[in-house]
Amino acid sequence: MAATHNHAHDDPRTMMAGHGHDHAPESPRDRERKLTFWERTYLPEVFKGLVNTLKMMFRPSSTIDYVGRDSRPEQRHISAVGYRGEHYLKVDDQNNIKCVACYMCSTACPAECITIVGDEAPVDEFGAQRFKKPQVFEIDMLKCIYCGMCVEACPKDAIAMSTTYNQVQTKRSDAIYDMQRLLKNNDEFMQSLNLSPSGKDATGKYPLSPDGCGPDVTHGLQPFRVGTREGGA
Repeated sequence: MAATHNHAHDDPRTMMAGHGHDHAPESPRDRERKLTFWERTYLPEVFKGLVNTLKMMFRPSSTIDYVGRDSRPEQRHISAVGYRGEHYLKVDDQNNIKCVACYMCSTACPAECITIVGDEAPVDEFGAQRFKKPQVFEIDMLKCIYCGMCVEACPKDAIAMSTTYNQVQTKRSDAIYDMQRLLKNNDEFMQSLNLSPSGKDATGKYPLSPDGCGPDVTHGLQPFRVGTREGGA
């Protein structure tokens, strides 16, 4: 009489599930290495970490001081060419702001972080050809992405970006740079480069202006601050 064949052992699904074998498969827990007594206490690893910490405590500091005045020259970070840092507003040789409140920078800004409110420019201060000046000029540095689009869009070379690294503030309001702060950035940056507030060097040139032309040429005034404003202008 032929032996009865058990078709359950031929089913691939049954064999994959482990039911087609006489013994149960080995579980991952059975293959796991047993920890020793000291490994279960974790004391050797804690001791290794403490030893590593003590070694690091007596090593010389490798921290770079970006803005510290007392730091050594080898500790200071030198910014790369074209680094886009904090903004500053330029002034002319008469220490008047070059911005004409044309809103080009705020329009080009993809982060919409620039706020400008224009005001009439007095003739005795800015000349007959200058009609507007900013009453409010603010940059929200929390929104700014440091793309430099405002610098490219400005037709008067009135705004630029220094190599000053981003400063740390303790309040959100400190991150909103008003016109006074931006003008202060100009004075500090020019002083660090041994330039006058208008960007003039000892030879009378303007190395930071396009083609070294300076503020008079960028304003397009001929002659500068001369003439009277006609009625209805």
